[in-house]
Amino acid sequence: MKKKKISRVIRSNNELELPHATIKEAVQKRITPPDHSSIIPGIDVNELKHSLDLLKYALDYSEAIVETVRVPLIVLNKKLEVLTANRAFYDTFKLTPEETENKLVYKLNSNAWDIPKLKILLEKILPANTHFDNYEVEIDLPHLGLRTILFNARRTYRQVNNTEAILLAFEDITDRKQLEKQKDDFIGIVSHELKTPLTSIKAFSQLLEKHLTRIEDKRGAFFLTKMTNQIERLTQLMASFVNVYKIQDGKLALHKKHFQVDELIGSIVSDFQFTTKSYVITNNARSKTTVYADSERIAQVLVNLISNAIKYSPNADKVIISSLKDADNVIISVKDFGLGIPKEEQRKIFERFFRVKAKREMDISGLGLGLYISYEIISQHKGKIWVESIEGKGSTFSFSLPIK
Repeated sequence: MKKKKISRVIRSNNELELPHATIKEAVQKRITPPDHSSIIPGIDVNELKHSLDLLKYALDYSEAIVETVRVPLIVLNKKLEVLTANRAFYDTFKLTPEETENKLVYKLNSNAWDIPKLKILLEKILPANTHFDNYEVEIDLPHLGLRTILFNARRTYRQVNNTEAILLAFEDITDRKQLEKQKDDFIGIVSHELKTPLTSIKAFSQLLEKHLTRIEDKRGAFFLTKMTNQIERLTQLMASFVNVYKIQDGKLALHKKHFQVDELIGSIVSDFQFTTKSYVITNNARSKTTVYADSERIAQVLVNLISNAIKYSPNADKVIISSLKDADNVIISVKDFGLGIPKEEQRKIFERFFRVKAKREMDISGLGLGLYISYEIISQHKGKIWVESIEGKGSTFSFSLPIK
């Protein structure tokens, strides 16, 4: 709506008349009577009062929501001073409004929030119109001890005085992290204890299988082969748990060496093609690149991606492996023509224990650890891993490794 220009209109009786003003203009005082009085000619007072009542209701409603939210929230000005905070913030961090409002965020809780990287992130929000999510830090807070906090920040707009501000949300995940560590420790201990008996069972079953084959007990050998396959599956499951434990505990060691990427891909594709007769696995690796990495771990990632490509392509018979090189990285891709991944679930695909919830995939076994482990392996190599997928048409999983 165009703003009406204020102009003098002369009535027949020589009285001064002002044009009719909008409610917005009245509230923001964009039109002022010549005598600077508080009454604005041309305004319907009842309409103005009704609009102001609605505005007050909206503000009260918003404030009630903010106060009810259990997540601590504060609003910062461009100087990173606290303008306001909700009740959850005061309750969580044991502060009072007097100790909080108009104070620099870094001075709160005896300078506990004085974190250089957090300051850099906050200072970029207003000038660059940016935001950040899930920035995790450990902070030693007075009266609370060492806590793990997630920060989320967004730019907002305060209509009260027409200024920009920063909405900063806090989430204390200390208890969750401790529970996750206890769970990971338990998994690590159980996996370690099961590893030795499983290895022994596997060795004895292989000896027994050879014996039954030698005496031509075909039926017994057949059943024993099935049992050995299940033992191998259980062994791989335990290995996944061990890897998860090592990742969480920071003990996933990398043994790096120089190796040729295309040769590793060729060896893995050959093994798959030998054991998987119903799928054609095409090798389009053409990067001709040598990298310095842990070849065993990279092979583990490739095996997982190819296995998934086959597992999630029940109605297809083709998988394509490729590699290419740019200025800084070699990029390896595994493309299938299977079920695909719903768009809303693609961003979670590398999370621990996450599995796609599509009904067609309910009968496909798995714990959702393979892609999580792959993600961590590639991250430790300073690379990236991602997925491009169209539901019903297939997926392409790719990862990059730095050349230098």
